[in-house]
Amino acid sequence: MSMSSYDVHDLVVAGFGPSGIALAAAVEDHDDAHGGVLSARYLEKAADSAWQPNLVLPGTDIQHHFLRDFATPRDPRSRFGFPSYLHQTGRFYPFTLMGGYPSRLEWSDYVQWAAGQVRGRVDYHREVLSVEPVVGDDGRVRSARVVSRDPRDGSVHRVEGRNIALATGHEAYVPEVFRPALGERVFHASKLLPSLAGLGRLDRVAVIGAGQTAGEIVLHLAGLHPDAHIHSLVRHAGFRMYELGHFSNEVYFPDETDYFYALGDEERERALNQARATNYAAVDPDVSTGLYQAVYQDRLTGRQRLHMHRRTDVREVSVMGDVVRLETEEVFTGERSVIEADAVIVCTGYREAAFPRQLEAFKPYLKFDAQGRPDVTRAYRAETTDDCEVGLYLDGLTEWRHGIGSATSFSQMAAKADTIHRDLRSRLRQPVAA
Repeated sequence: MSMSSYDVHDLVVAGFGPSGIALAAAVEDHDDAHGGVLSARYLEKAADSAWQPNLVLPGTDIQHHFLRDFATPRDPRSRFGFPSYLHQTGRFYPFTLMGGYPSRLEWSDYVQWAAGQVRGRVDYHREVLSVEPVVGDDGRVRSARVVSRDPRDGSVHRVEGRNIALATGHEAYVPEVFRPALGERVFHASKLLPSLAGLGRLDRVAVIGAGQTAGEIVLHLAGLHPDAHIHSLVRHAGFRMYELGHFSNEVYFPDETDYFYALGDEERERALNQARATNYAAVDPDVSTGLYQAVYQDRLTGRQRLHMHRRTDVREVSVMGDVVRLETEEVFTGERSVIEADAVIVCTGYREAAFPRQLEAFKPYLKFDAQGRPDVTRAYRAETTDDCEVGLYLDGLTEWRHGIGSATSFSQMAAKADTIHRDLRSRLRQPVAA
């Protein structure tokens, strides 16, 4: 392990959102307990580590238990845990009186607080463009050069590491039909708050999608624009609730990741499809109740503001001045219709890249499975050829290999970081406490 020279770091983490913060917490908790300093550098393209800052809506909460934070499942004594956050902010006792889940606002504040506890160097405004092998005179690759760009001025920066963790997260997904119309009036939900602020008053809004975010946005718009007509478009019979069964939600336990990882390719795909209902394209009971009560209120008063377009597919999108025109089709009958709106919010979630584009230069040194995806160990490390000694960790980018609990969900954030950190320490020939 390098202790004096920081020219080549032990670890460079690309992305300092939840996955990157959790890994930093594991690294620094170990350093606190055992002395020494692992040379680490953290790069983040945004101006800070805010968690989904454009979706912090009043009255919304998170959908996982607050003890499944950055560190508590790994070490309940960690200074990075949510209990430590409550203690430091003086809200421990008031919080315990509330019950339920923390608000999205408080959880977002916790994420930023945890990022602020990290002593290691964090460089914001660093969008990682590529991770390139550094080839020695003997032909071996012992380090990697991480190239990043500052979005503010376009300047390019480089940092070198023996181990690299890609923690860049999933990418916002926009279906093909909406892409040509993207702009001021057609935008992905990840840009919600600044986009709404730029538009001002809205009389007609269309919300595409049937997940938690879509449901929360419909309710938010109904309160924000009480006289507006809000059109909700979903492809099936209506908003469905998450699969909330106790047993089915054990897919977010670490042991389930072991089980999932050991399955064959076909079996993993089937198991992942079974698990999707616990986290995707559905809403929690609060949102389901809120939506139905709002629609019922319309029926009661005879003043229809919420228009629930069920079994509806969007076939064409066009923007004409200040109006967005949606040409729709009923998925079973084929009946065509037109919806016009001042704005269209696309709530179609996020997708995991089949191959991280930042690793393109490392392709000759990577091993791939039959589907052309990187071979990845249980510790989230990409398998490399014998002439490559660099540890390349795909942190939160292997849902297809490790299961639904290992990607965007906070449930295994600490456990995943612990697994990566232990593997990293082993590679650096340092003991890890049991």
